[in-house]
Amino acid sequence: MNLFNAFRSRSPSRDADTDRQRFERLSTTLTSVRDEVEREQEGLRRRYDESRRDAGMALEALDERPLSAKLAASVDQHSDTILKCEKRLQTLEAQKQHFARIGDLLSELPGSRPSDAPARVLS
Repeated sequence: MNLFNAFRSRSPSRDADTDRQRFERLSTTLTSVRDEVEREQEGLRRRYDESRRDAGMALEALDERPLSAKLAASVDQHSDTILKCEKRLQTLEAQKQHFARIGDLLSELPGSRPSDAPARVLS
């Protein structure tokens, strides 16, 4: 037992700095994850648009040559790709919405903004 040494608490400004740094790391990570989702969406949209264009061209060609098994297979392949892209884009959009809500919650936490830090006393 340590009866003669008083418990020393940390300074409020040090606690505020620690909290702020913790929230900054979390915010930075969240921003990084959001950026990853955006990049994936952009690439997927580009491939989605290409597949739609290619499927349209294959359908036009199939109209001209209705018995072409190769063209029919190409249309089926593009249709499958388009459906998968749409599903993934919906998933990514849901993730973006969740991350935005997490960001909103993070900004509401006490100590998450520099303005929440207690004023420092100059001696």
